[in-house]
Amino acid sequence: MSALPARNMKYGVLVTREFAEYTEQHLPALVEELTRLGCMPHNIIVKDIPTVHGLLMGTEFFAEYTDVDGVIILAPSNRINGNLALMNGIVTIQVQWNMVVEIGGAECAEHIVEMIELQNEMEENASVVNKNRRASFC
Repeated sequence: MSALPARNMKYGVLVTREFAEYTEQHLPALVEELTRLGCMPHNIIVKDIPTVHGLLMGTEFFAEYTDVDGVIILAPSNRINGNLALMNGIVTIQVQWNMVVEIGGAECAEHIVEMIELQNEMEENASVVNKNRRASFC
């Protein structure tokens, strides 16, 4: 990872009232970790979702209506991962929108930054590969 890898990245963070105690304990640490990795505080957008079931739509809204690079669902991962319908929806959003989504607390910060760096690197390399392919057809 580069020195401040998240310097030019923007994150959506979803919290739900059902996990208010978890949010209270983990949101400050998540924001601190993202800023330690270089993310500007104004590039961390926190949205409060009424219920766990709304997290899917919140993730979709971030993907469709904002310019965030990734979404962190701030919630106990075992509670979200155990919800098969929610996880299927999240995976679908990830694939359809090329949106990196992480679930958990502050430990997600480094994971999401690494995945977005990988995505950006592969996207850059893809344009070089595609240019080379087009040149070989001429």
